[in-house]
Amino acid sequence: MRFGRLTPGYFRRLEMQVAGELEAEPRNQLMGALATLLAVCGLGLSFYSVRQLMDQGKSPKTP
Repeated sequence: MRFGRLTPGYFRRLEMQVAGELEAEPRNQLMGALATLLAVCGLGLSFYSVRQLMDQGKSPKTP
């Protein structure tokens, strides 16, 4: 995956790709699946961490 420098020429190239005047680089299906898998794992880990912190905050009240 290559990222260009953020210059006016690079933005013009992106505009041309969106307009269909310039062909974009081919996409790799494996990279898309890997990115989705990592995103789901990250969200799951974040949810798990929040649940653990919420459970620690609930301390039993002693009479």
